[in-house]
Formats: sequence, structure tokens, C-alpha cells
Amino acid sequence: MPFIYFILLFMHSAVPEIHLAKGQSTTLPQNHFRYATDGKEAPQSTLVKLSFDEEYLSVDFQCLQNPFWSQNTYTKHNTEMWNQEVFEVFIAEGSATPTQYLELEINPNNALFVGWIDNPTKEAPQKLTFVPHEKAGIKHEVKANGDTWSGKMQIPWALLGGKKDTYRLNFYRIVSLQSHTDPNWKCAPADCDFTCWSPSMSGATPRFHRPDAFGILHLK
Repeated sequence: MPFIYFILLFMHSAVPEIHLAKGQSTTLPQNHFRYATDGKEAPQSTLVKLSFDEEYLSVDFQCLQNPFWSQNTYTKHNTEMWNQEVFEVFIAEGSATPTQYLELEINPNNALFVGWIDNPTKEAPQKLTFVPHEKAGIKHEVKANGDTWSGKMQIPWALLGGKKDTYRLNFYRIVSLQSHTDPNWKCAPADCDFTCWSPSMSGATPRFHRPDAFGILHLK
């Protein structure tokens, strides 16, 4: 393998890292997520800011250029919210690629999805175990203004088994690109964008559950 090709391959496959100090906040330098399929930059701006204390990891986010957010019809927790517009966090402790991780979703109606995912193949989930909303202990809120919806999740370390030094995680956003008249509408690649902070590079079909692509969070 030519040396220069090896360097390019390494640069392409490296996952992003975040270094976060207690009592400080860090805004991700990437203000555009990337398509899950091919890693190209998505046109919509997505802003994410992280902070933590001894009890919570806080995730503040803004989803801009989202004119159809008000058409979301999921209002109950732990439902199939991924069918419409959501902001998502997948997270697991440790630096290794996880085969089990926590999936969090929040939508413009402030509905929350919390579940543990078993993904032994690292390609497709085999099992989902819901965490009831009242037991998850996540503080969450959303607001909207114009074509932007934003929110915050405070994720208790207790939900993740206690605070550790290192985590693997990724952030995702699903964006509707057109108006829907059917209240039971579901996103499809033809009418929605499926985007990631660290792109999953899933090929023709957008897929989020590829933990090899998770970034690394270091707590200091």
C-alpha cells in the first residue's frame, strides 16, 4: 500500500474527538452535520454545545433551516419518533466500539425516546430495551422560532452507570424537506435528510446504527 494512500485512508477513517472540562462548555466546531450515506456536508446548520457536572451531561442543540418542524405528530414518549424529525444522541461508556449503547431522541413536541440498544454485529440493532420516561431522569425542553427548533437534554450519569472518563457517542438529525398532509407521515430518503455529526458512511441507504463511526468524548 503506498504510504500516501495509507495516510489518506487513516484520515478518512479517524473519528472526531471532544475534550470537555468540568464547569466549562464546548461548542462543536462542525456547524453542519454530514449525510449518513456518503459523509457529504448537509446544507442545514446544526449547532451542539456540551457541558457536564457531577450529575449530568448537558446537550444543547439548535436545528436550523427546518421549516416543517410543526408537522411532527408524535407527542408521547418512547414511540417511533424516528419516523419524523428528531435530534438524537447515541452514547456508551469506554473508548472501544460499543455493541450496547443508549439511544436518546427528542422531537419538536418535547417527546423523548430512551432505550438501550444491543447491536452485536455493529450494523443492525438486534434488541431494544426501553427506559420508562419517569425512570430515565432526563431533564429536557424544546422551543421553536421561525424555521428553527432547539432544545436541551440533561442526561444523568446514573442512567449511564456512573460518570466515567471516556465515552463513545454520536449525534444525529432527521430533517423533513417537504410539507406533509397525512398526520401519519414517515420520513424517507426521498423527502428527508438523515444526517450525523460523525457520518456513518452507510452507502445507498441511510443508517445511524454503525457504532464504529461514533466519536470519542473525553472528560477532564
